[in-house]
Amino acid sequence: MTRISVIVPARDLQALIGETIASIQAQSRPVDEIIVIDDRSADGTADIVRTFARQDSRLRLLTGDGRGPAAARNLGLRAASGEVIAFLDGDDIWPLDKIERQMERLSAGDAPKIVSGLIRRFRRFDMASLAPTDAEEAALPGANIGACLYRQEVFARIGLFDESLAWCEDHDLMLRAREAGLRIAIMRQVTLYYRRRPGSHSDDAAAPADYQLLSIVHRSLARRRASGADRHLGPFAALLDP
Repeated sequence: MTRISVIVPARDLQALIGETIASIQAQSRPVDEIIVIDDRSADGTADIVRTFARQDSRLRLLTGDGRGPAAARNLGLRAASGEVIAFLDGDDIWPLDKIERQMERLSAGDAPKIVSGLIRRFRRFDMASLAPTDAEEAALPGANIGACLYRQEVFARIGLFDESLAWCEDHDLMLRAREAGLRIAIMRQVTLYYRRRPGSHSDDAAAPADYQLLSIVHRSLARRRASGADRHLGPFAALLDP
């Protein structure tokens, strides 16, 4: 059976990390390995993860160097043993059938290397039902890595996350995958609940992130021109399943 590793970067999320871990543990298709990277939290995040780890042998805690999500994810990737990799930020949530549905799609005849899905935003989560209580109706495709599953060979082919990027490293990874011609499929099911909250990394960084995304797109264009493959990749949403 295919082995699945989940990588969870977290920093100062003691109030939320338990909900995130619970949504991974409750998956209808169980994962084989949960790697949480505590990126130099100043609160009790690591203690909460250790409590979960004492009750779940699949879970282990690594300590990051505080350089941000890209470096933390790379630390997890180097430690992961799975043939399939998933990521989930320490304040986001998965639908309970996310892994099951995406593993089915990953095994389909067209052999995608990356399977994404739709993203729905929320603010509040109910531990009893393991579901958001106020999820927005709109569900849209996006490059957020928490919505995806990846074959391990993707990272062998295109490399790890760019640790020089403070934001939008997921967009950079997806552009590099598309430049490499890797097959990407986007399911029409919600595969990530993205938490909206004040003080989050993305919430605090709207303007810098927009600037960095523009820089990432320019770098992608430069790589394509340098390789002689200056072709239009097309909109990400065009990869949606029929």
